[in-house]
Amino acid sequence: MAYPPEFLQLVDEFIVLANRLAEDGKDGEVSAAILFAAGRYNAFNFLTHGGNDENREQAVDYYVSEYRKALISNIEGVVGPVVKAHG
Repeated sequence: MAYPPEFLQLVDEFIVLANRLAEDGKDGEVSAAILFAAGRYNAFNFLTHGGNDENREQAVDYYVSEYRKALISNIEGVVGPVVKAHG
C-alpha cells in the first residue's frame, strides 16, 4: 500500500521526536508512551467526533486492527529488513 507523502512526513515527525526522547536509553518507555499517547489521542478523537457507547466497540476494533496492520507492515516491509541488514 502506498501512503501519501504528507502522511509519511507526519509519521517521520513522530519518529524523530521518539528517537530524540529515547536518546538516554529509555526506548522501552518511549515505545510504551507512544502506544498510550495514541490511545489517548484516538479516544479524544473518537469522543469528540460523535463516538458513544453504541459505536464504541466498533471503534475499538477499528483502531486495534489498524495498529496491528501497521505493526506487521513495518516488521515485514520497512523496519525489519533495515534492522536485519544492520544487525
